[in-house]
Amino acid sequence: MDAQNGAGSGSAARAAPRPVTTVSGGSGDGRQESGQLKVGVKFYADDPSKLPQMVKLDFTRPLSALVEDLCAPWGIPNHQDFALQLQDPQNPSQMIYVTAKNRDEIKNGSVLVLSPSASEQVKSILESLRMGDATKKRAAVTQLAALAPDVTFAEEFITQDGMELLVTIIEKTGWDKSLSTVPFMMPELIGTLLGAYHDLIELHGIVSWDTVDQNVIAKVASYVNKSSFDPATVQISLTILESLLLNSSKQASVAREISLPHVMEHLKQPSLQQSILSLINAIFARGMNDAARQSLAQVILSSGTREIVLNEVIPLNQTPKPEIAKQLFILQMHLMKVINFRVMNHTWETETAEKHLQDLRKSTAAVLAEVPSYPSLTRKNSEPTEELSRLGFKHTRSPLDDLMPLPEGALVLDCMQYFAMKHPAVFRQWILESCSRSASDCPFLLASLHVVRVLLETFRVVELPSGEFPVGEYDRVVFTSEYPFEEAYVLGMQTLCRTWKEMKASAQDFMKVIGVLKEKVDLSLRDPPAPGSVEAWRERVKEYTYGKINEIREARKNAKEQLESKAEPIVQLREMLRSEVLGLITENRIRHMQEGTLFSHYERRMFAGKSKTWKCKLSINKKLLHYGDADESSSGQLAKVIGISEIKALLTGKECPHVKNKKNYHNVAFSLALIGENKAGENKTLDFIAPSEFEFNMWTDGLRVLLGEEMSSPLAASDMEELLTWEIKMRLLGTEGIAIPEKIPEMPPLPDNFNFAIAL
Repeated sequence: MDAQNGAGSGSAARAAPRPVTTVSGGSGDGRQESGQLKVGVKFYADDPSKLPQMVKLDFTRPLSALVEDLCAPWGIPNHQDFALQLQDPQNPSQMIYVTAKNRDEIKNGSVLVLSPSASEQVKSILESLRMGDATKKRAAVTQLAALAPDVTFAEEFITQDGMELLVTIIEKTGWDKSLSTVPFMMPELIGTLLGAYHDLIELHGIVSWDTVDQNVIAKVASYVNKSSFDPATVQISLTILESLLLNSSKQASVAREISLPHVMEHLKQPSLQQSILSLINAIFARGMNDAARQSLAQVILSSGTREIVLNEVIPLNQTPKPEIAKQLFILQMHLMKVINFRVMNHTWETETAEKHLQDLRKSTAAVLAEVPSYPSLTRKNSEPTEELSRLGFKHTRSPLDDLMPLPEGALVLDCMQYFAMKHPAVFRQWILESCSRSASDCPFLLASLHVVRVLLETFRVVELPSGEFPVGEYDRVVFTSEYPFEEAYVLGMQTLCRTWKEMKASAQDFMKVIGVLKEKVDLSLRDPPAPGSVEAWRERVKEYTYGKINEIREARKNAKEQLESKAEPIVQLREMLRSEVLGLITENRIRHMQEGTLFSHYERRMFAGKSKTWKCKLSINKKLLHYGDADESSSGQLAKVIGISEIKALLTGKECPHVKNKKNYHNVAFSLALIGENKAGENKTLDFIAPSEFEFNMWTDGLRVLLGEEMSSPLAASDMEELLTWEIKMRLLGTEGIAIPEKIPEMPPLPDNFNFAIAL
């Protein structure tokens, strides 16, 4: 044995060190018996004397003992300064230290790295940051950023007061004059250093964001507030500010330090757009009170910012990335929350409200002065009752009493005043057309209230962003106007007036018109391709006429019914109802035969003085057919009788002897083949020519039923489908709004016993 081992020694043996431990056997889950695994181990640095090892390790032993065993073949004396690193399962590009908590992540075939321990790494990095030259500082910052996501390293770094040193460096933007000789390194180092600082706080929950002082906030914000700076540094600065807004109590301090005009300028860089939108949404969510949010909304919707958003973030010829589209939707929700603030808080500014009423009254008076029936409005100092009454106000002496009880009252007044002042021509047309009707037909105030409510629902104003944001798509039109809601209101009022004329509506139809208006607004705004501006929306909504809305409703209804009809519960219900419906159709045919029908005498059509029709009907007991000459005025007894039991077969079409050689009547002719023969030795038949296809179908169906056959006419199939459909609709009336499952839900298992008695 020794000789064999000796023969195996030499240069080849020295190049590949022997395994530290051995193992035999294995288990099927990838972990060897007794906790032993076969893994690869390599040294952290490039060293020709330390080639990678393939070893079998017993991981039931302490980690320090395993490290000592691995250091021995490489001749490393201070094994206590080393530790094992493993590829992070959550982030394969990241190496993490192996600890007692994560050692189970090691599997057969894993590759481990023997590296300096976290404590030694921290000492080396801190020493380089404090005393090293520019090259060492750069290497230390890079290494710090790579190790910061590892919780083991982060704990050691914080324990050795590394965070205090980072804060000092960030506040001073460097290390005094040590980097002045290599200015090209500064932007890259700042971004990398801030990234490490963010990870150390954000990823591990060891240090709170509340510990970040004002100097750091100001310094980080300064990088965002510069119009031109390293994009990587700006991006991590945006991320840090967002984390401070969402996870600390320093929202007000962060909001004060941010210069929104400079932040908006960065939107021109595609790589920063998502981070900027996320920061703005964080400011909306946590960084401001309601008044400040309203001011921020005005900045977002100002012409300069909107131009950047429309041209750089959501150009018409491009589709934004899903992440950016999501942030835009959240931003839209925040902008609408500013509108909802007035609705939910029911706030009124009396002075502003009075001014808006005065503007509205003046605009209305100027229009009504053109109407001959309102001459008094041309006089100076006229009472406001006429024009306010024309607009639909009930309390003309104190019109705010009509609005204040309404949650949307202040918003409705703002919209009405905006309509009158910003779109006077459209407002004039609306009022004049309203004057052509009676005063109660479509009051301006009531119409405005319902249009505002439709828009609040359309723009999901009630779905306030908190916690889990609702899922939806942003509307580009919101970012194309300084007053998007008010412009949408004007569009809604125009559409309401047009819809009123299309439907030829009256006061009783008001809510029906509002329902059609809602569908017009929703479809014209959301159906692809979505309008790119308010003007495009205004033109597109004209395409959705009342007729088209009805077609869409019908198509939607039919599609829903078809979808539900294919569901397994509905299919099973149809089969259950089929025999019941078949019985109804059968009864219908029998009763029709019992009432009797007039048939044509085909052989007497050319002979005057003879009856051209004859009548046949089924007896009450369904066993006899009574027939004989008759017309519509006769009500006598039918002399001839045939028993149903005498009928051998039912013949139709060309099979009938009386039309066999004729071109006509094939679609309405049928014959009853009777048992026995006539004098000429031919089969006896009773021949019919039905007055219509309906009568043909009714009689042939009924006769087949009496003969024990199945009904096969198109009318029977049509009746079956129609009756089944209506029967199912009637039975499902109570399930309105409840989704029908595609498959029948499984029955729960039976209980262990059925002993439900209660012992008293």
